[in-house]
Amino acid sequence: MKNIGVTKLIAFLIILSSCNKHETAVEILYATIKSIDTIETIYYKQDMSRSNPRKENDTIFSYREMYFKRLVSDSIVGVKGHWYMYFNDKENVTFEDIYDGNRLIRKNNRDSVARIYDLLKYPDFKKEHFWSHNTLYGMQYEFKYMLNHTDSYSIDRLNDTLIDSKNCYQILIRLDDKISMPGFSIEPEDNEGSISEIRYFIDKEINYPIRMKSEFYSTENPQQKTFIDQAYYDIKFNLAIDEHIEFNTADKSIRGFKKIEMKPE
Repeated sequence: MKNIGVTKLIAFLIILSSCNKHETAVEILYATIKSIDTIETIYYKQDMSRSNPRKENDTIFSYREMYFKRLVSDSIVGVKGHWYMYFNDKENVTFEDIYDGNRLIRKNNRDSVARIYDLLKYPDFKKEHFWSHNTLYGMQYEFKYMLNHTDSYSIDRLNDTLIDSKNCYQILIRLDDKISMPGFSIEPEDNEGSISEIRYFIDKEINYPIRMKSEFYSTENPQQKTFIDQAYYDIKFNLAIDEHIEFNTADKSIRGFKKIEMKPE
């Protein structure tokens, strides 16, 4: 009887594993889109490495912390947000982006300069995406766009993998002959020979991306690639955020800073 029970358990696990493998990349992305719809607020940390656009073969490393609140109707980022950016250490905040839906303040804490983007005074700023690619709704927007343009994108499920001891789906998205992945107020532009590949690692338990690796290159010179590697961790969903602190763009919040009012180009 014991052997029969073990056999049934093994059979069940095999069937379960088989069912999981039958989930397609498209189905996984739809599940991720649905999961993001349940998130009103989020906090996470991000480690990033990327190619230095000004120096070939050089890599830039950075560390960030982010607080976001849903603002789906917004065209540039999809969220109210506070983005803390650190360079060379994880103690001193070098730059901050603070956005309340009407005003974006970019603070440089090294030279005490604050650049102010007033979207009420200058609505043309809504045509820009700023940092939408890195917000949860920015990613969701990209997934929806890609799934609605499957004639342009190849979307494949690779082997499942472990990221920080978490079981993850691995989805590869490729775009040929165009530059730039979609974002709020951004559409890919034609560029023959250009190739973009993005690999998403989606935590199976929460249906949310916890890492994203991108490569960009041309068919003329495939060995010369630029990359971005971003890992998200310490993720907290639907936490209470004090908006008067995290999304405060009042002039009092930048007292002592040199204020520069930005205008659309």
